[in-house]
Amino acid sequence: MSNLTFTIAEVFLFVGSLVGVWIKHQVDYAKLGARVDQLERSNSEVQGDIKHIREDIQEIKLLLAKNQMQ
Repeated sequence: MSNLTFTIAEVFLFVGSLVGVWIKHQVDYAKLGARVDQLERSNSEVQGDIKHIREDIQEIKLLLAKNQMQ
């Protein structure tokens, strides 16, 4: 049976490493969350632009149809 003994420096190093990993995880998670929010806003803007373009195309079609009737 081996005797596991850790020095105070090893314990602090281990705890410090755990804290560092946890902080990095939180920062990365926050960055990803912000990126998702940005992409969702961008997607909404693109959908709005597409809707506007579709309406403009319909208007052009109507104008062309009226022009051909005259």
